[in-house]
Amino acid sequence: MSVTRMQEIQICFGKQKQADISTANTGVQMWQLRKLNAALANPKLNTENDAEEFGKGHEFPTQSFQTSWDVNGTLEKYLGAEIGAWAMAYGLGKVVKSGTTPNFTYTCTPLFPANGDAAELPYFSFVEQIRPGAGVVVDRMAVGCVVEGWTISIGSGPGRANSKITVEFVGSGKTTEPAGITMPAATVEKLLPSASLALTINGVNYVSNKNIVSLETSWKNNVRMDGGFFPGSGFQTPGDGASGAIRGRLEFGNRQGTLRFVARFENGSTELTKLKSQSTGTAVMALTYDSNNSLEITWHKVSFATAELGETDGIVTVSVECLPMWDETNGIVSAVAKCGVDGICQ
Repeated sequence: MSVTRMQEIQICFGKQKQADISTANTGVQMWQLRKLNAALANPKLNTENDAEEFGKGHEFPTQSFQTSWDVNGTLEKYLGAEIGAWAMAYGLGKVVKSGTTPNFTYTCTPLFPANGDAAELPYFSFVEQIRPGAGVVVDRMAVGCVVEGWTISIGSGPGRANSKITVEFVGSGKTTEPAGITMPAATVEKLLPSASLALTINGVNYVSNKNIVSLETSWKNNVRMDGGFFPGSGFQTPGDGASGAIRGRLEFGNRQGTLRFVARFENGSTELTKLKSQSTGTAVMALTYDSNNSLEITWHKVSFATAELGETDGIVTVSVECLPMWDETNGIVSAVAKCGVDGICQ
């Protein structure tokens, strides 16, 4: 009996952004990257029934209705320069490209409608395929996806697993089967290893003093999913009201940034003092493959929300939760991502 292994799955998604929520990426606008997690971005059909309606003479359902569609997925990856640039551009939403081959620089900041920016995040298409063609197992494309959030985790010890990124995405609900996409060749990725970390938080260089143990930083868009359904937002099959509604827009909600870290605690450590004084400063983390491939994220104003003593491998450590805040000059966060790939989110 034939079986299908999850390792057979291949994915590709929009390197370039869609023209709008309903216009799918073409094959030449996509790239293929590898991932670590097996989870699929399964389209979900939501249904209702008529059990609560009067006039049937009983309380049981007699009909079921297709009402709407959801799509969501997660990419778990070793952190590389290419996915770092992509996640920052699509996750924060506003990107300015500069440079030329082999060093393209993407300067990414959050969208702010008060400054004339859109409330909609940039859209991309996401394709999953297992044995496309005559023996197809899975071949589908989710159209009109946005990044819901990203998380970067940096740890201690050898191995690629100490530098990882997780990207969550959600979609309009629109799907195409078969996808009609020829999978592009896999992009060769350049790892941004934990050992390359440079880190300064609130005036302390945690790498030069050799005290950093681990770090996690994230961004969450809290996309207004229900707001995507509005009169005229559309159906899975255009013109077929029985095929289920899809979203006509995906806008960010109340966005959140987080930064937490664990460091060795010793005589002269200032985390508890800075917690009590509520002093503020910048937090800058950078990871580097080489001069053409790197990622630097700056939280422009942070204070310490919590600082708790504990232990890691028998060593006294302090676990700190930072509070990213708005800086009147620089905003809340910016990212400068460098890689050799042109056209990301363009």
